Amino acid sequence: MDNWFDYIRYRIRTQPETSAVVMEDRVVTYGMLGDAIDACAERIVALDFPRDSLVAICIQNPIRHLTIFFALFRIGVRSISLEPAHLSIPGLNLKLILVDDQGKSAFALTNRVVEITNDWFSTGPINNGSLPQPFSGEKEVCRQSLTSGSTGEPKVVGNTVGYYGRDIITGIMSFTCELLLCLVGLSSAFGLKIACGTLASGKTLCFATSPFQAIRMIELFSIDMAVMSTDQMVSLVRAVRKTGAQLKSLRTAVAGGGVPTRALLEAAAINLCKDVRSRYGTSELGLIGLARAADMLSKPGFAGYVSPGFDIEVFDPEDRPLQAGEIGIVKARVKRNSGVEPNPWTDHGDIGWLTADGQLFIVGRTSDIASLNAASRKIPAALEVEHLVRLEWDTSDAGAVMIDDPQLGAKPEIWVATVDCKDASREKLQAIMREKGIENTVRIFPLMTIPRGANGKIERGRLKSTLLTAAGMQI
Repeated sequence: MDNWFDYIRYRIRTQPETSAVVMEDRVVTYGMLGDAIDACAERIVALDFPRDSLVAICIQNPIRHLTIFFALFRIGVRSISLEPAHLSIPGLNLKLILVDDQGKSAFALTNRVVEITNDWFSTGPINNGSLPQPFSGEKEVCRQSLTSGSTGEPKVVGNTVGYYGRDIITGIMSFTCELLLCLVGLSSAFGLKIACGTLASGKTLCFATSPFQAIRMIELFSIDMAVMSTDQMVSLVRAVRKTGAQLKSLRTAVAGGGVPTRALLEAAAINLCKDVRSRYGTSELGLIGLARAADMLSKPGFAGYVSPGFDIEVFDPEDRPLQAGEIGIVKARVKRNSGVEPNPWTDHGDIGWLTADGQLFIVGRTSDIASLNAASRKIPAALEVEHLVRLEWDTSDAGAVMIDDPQLGAKPEIWVATVDCKDASREKLQAIMREKGIENTVRIFPLMTIPRGANGKIERGRLKSTLLTAAGMQI
């Protein structure tokens, strides 16, 4: 679907009074969104910068962030959404950085850094000139995204018009909802595709920047669907438990960007809604599989049937293809028509297997285990414990890793790091783990922070090194 942006423009023309975007008490109609896109596009055209350059969007307000992305797309200029901390990532050749009032404190305003002010969103024409043509064509690169890939280090990948279109068709326009709450940040390809697909299908897109704000939004606007990262689902469940909220309107909750554990799936089904789903996809390719909680609970690691348009194959460490059902390194690619040279496989650092009938299972990351011989067909026990701690305890953050060292005995231990945890108890956690069938010994370490990468995911290698150092200091 290389004309998804045309669908958004179609909605702007045909349903201008319909609510397009909502955040707290701010409601933007499709007509207002269209006016703002054109006004911002004219402002950007008036700036002096090469049209083939990459423009960074460092805007905290999600409504304005999305509007600026559409304005850049509207005039055929590539963009990337970044936090100020991301600007030091190698390989970024930025000619222009667009910031808002919240973001400008991180920059000195120069010709390279331009502040987006309220007057950018006025509806009056600035130069009355015709705008450049928007991106079109499936293979045209319109966007750059950050991903950690298989290396754990942040890198920049190019996304095409067709890349967004595939996800919009397979995973978003088919959603049966009226109002969709997006908790995922727009700096991720995942969050931006959710936003684009929601508007392309004529639904109302809602934003919240915290779990407590999400609860207020769901209750106030009777939101029936929410999409979030796996970590955000943990935080939302905790907030619902803490406030005693009852999300009566919410019918579907979808998580992506991590392996959902049994502890999380069961807690989400009780506290959020019965229809809990998990998305599996990558920044390079998009949505590859979608699974329901009931299937994931009965088949641990189930990531869904492979979406149409993708090839999946599992390889050993020497890059040799494995048979159906054998565990290894999962790689994917977009299908090509017969007679055309196939696309190269992409390695996203995931461990799992594929059944003969196309069921995909993901149970871990290559960066989290020493070798494939150590890989299990179960969700990692350390991740299960990590979610238990974050769901059950009053802690600002937590992370867990498996420590396999002969000095500790025959069985590996699970070491848990907590931040500002007020009710940590090794004995209580050990008892809960035994109830869940997890027999590993646990240790708890208080830390100031949990090491996380540019995409917000825990850097488990660094966390493990930090905990080993802490244990050595204690000894």
